[in-house]
Amino acid sequence: MAAAYKTVGQKLRRMGPAARAAARSDAAFDQQWGINTCREVTMSALDYPAWLRQSSHHYQASGTHLLDQAITCTGIDPSAFSFVDLGCGKGRVVLLAAARGFVSAIGVEYSPLLTQIACANAETFIARGGATRTPHFWQGNAADYVPPDGNLFVYLYNSFGADILSGCLDRLEAAKLQSPSRRIVLVYVNAQHGDVVAARSAWREGASGDDMRSFECIGAG
Repeated sequence: MAAAYKTVGQKLRRMGPAARAAARSDAAFDQQWGINTCREVTMSALDYPAWLRQSSHHYQASGTHLLDQAITCTGIDPSAFSFVDLGCGKGRVVLLAAARGFVSAIGVEYSPLLTQIACANAETFIARGGATRTPHFWQGNAADYVPPDGNLFVYLYNSFGADILSGCLDRLEAAKLQSPSRRIVLVYVNAQHGDVVAARSAWREGASGDDMRSFECIGAG
């Protein structure tokens, strides 16, 4: 894990060329905006209760390039969707979404520590002109989060296990049932439990690419 390396330079030397370029881009993003999203946080350092640790993964930020790839993959118009990042960590992708013209940009995170860092990052990002829309963060179990009204673009970077994922899908399906005309699109990066989504009749799988799978909620089967 990256936390085991003593310096960023050591980490970069252990990566391939593409990964090194991505890591430099991510570090440059933090430096440009004066924020902290790059450094990984091990599970032992996260303020999760014991029962949740078994269903969660350590913090590792999404690459700065992934949101644009996700938008391209699904073909959505950000101005018609609210953005929700389930397991947003320090908020990097939420900040990027706020800068991409989504109706709103929301991060959902269980860790109070990571939520606090994400809020501080957002404050700095807005103050320095990174976006005009202020990101918002909700702290708690993602399976308990009730999504906002309207079309939703939901982003998930393998933040937790199948049990919490199932709870999130229940919430999204309930939202679709409540308002059948709305669109609910899910992009799942590093989709270790992607088959959990694919197996549910309420979801239709769409395009995929660069270690991501996309789905759309079509309602009860």
